Amino acid sequence: MRHWVNLALLFSFSTLMVTGVLAFTLPFSQTNTRLHVVSGVVCVALVAKHVLSRLTYFRSIASRQSKAMGLMRKASVLAFWAVVLVASVAAVPPTNWLMDQSYETRQRSQIVRASSLVGFGELSPHQRIVVRQPKRESDAMLSIYLGYSPSLDRLPATAVWVESTTGTMIETLYLDEGLAYSEVVPRSTSSSDGSVLRRSDVLPIWRHAYTMVSGVDPNGDVDGLTGATKNHSFELDEYLQPGKGNRFVVCVEFNLPGDSNDEWQEREWGQPSLLYTALIDVDRESPHAILELTGHGGASEGDGNIRYDLESITTARKIADLFLAKLDLPHSMATETKE
Repeated sequence: MRHWVNLALLFSFSTLMVTGVLAFTLPFSQTNTRLHVVSGVVCVALVAKHVLSRLTYFRSIASRQSKAMGLMRKASVLAFWAVVLVASVAAVPPTNWLMDQSYETRQRSQIVRASSLVGFGELSPHQRIVVRQPKRESDAMLSIYLGYSPSLDRLPATAVWVESTTGTMIETLYLDEGLAYSEVVPRSTSSSDGSVLRRSDVLPIWRHAYTMVSGVDPNGDVDGLTGATKNHSFELDEYLQPGKGNRFVVCVEFNLPGDSNDEWQEREWGQPSLLYTALIDVDRESPHAILELTGHGGASEGDGNIRYDLESITTARKIADLFLAKLDLPHSMATETKE
């Protein structure tokens, strides 16, 4: 049994080490994270098994009479680990230098994360839900249901965000994992001719709106012509306050590779990204709003301008089954409205 535990520990620790290096150097991946967490749990269980089987040994070296490990050596081990912990917490060199080499730090201008108040998931293989919780109990909650055609073999690349009625992005609520951590699209969806696809090629409308408020262009450079905001923090909360005449626009852009037609014959992507929108009036009686097809992106041009000529869009119209936004008012206000 001892040899089995030792060998299993070697394999689990090796997996833990490799996935840790990948998490440090590469964009976030659910698969890599799953492997890292599972191997970590297995490694902890095996270490616990190993320690329990050697309790006598650990008790002997912990005793004051231990000849194998004197008091000074024990103190040095504790002091060493204390220094490591303090240096890590306080970001003292070289720990801060080490973290500066991570992918998260080096590519922070490219990484797009939704607010911690946003939750999203899949209700079924063809249904997604995005929920934006309010900071205060007195504010409304926004939910966006994304229903795609059941005939799809895979879901399209998707971005969900909200804009002011003047067209300025307020907050990105959802961005596909494959696009959230790098400007370059993963190889599984990159062009077969060797050219590099970027987020501005796949979801040009969202990327243009994000550039305008973040000040970071698709190349990772700061664009001095845009209104950059510190830490790229844009919050929807003030728009979710009832009784103040607040209105905003929910936007969904998606793009499905390989969906070509006679007008759009580009081999890799075919028809361009489509934009669906709905105007949300926080104080209106009906809580629901259906997102309607509004326009399309410029395909591989990636300039971010919305095209409203939809005559050339054919099969791409069938990708979306139902996109629905719902605003849930605070319980007290909802009761007053019913009365």
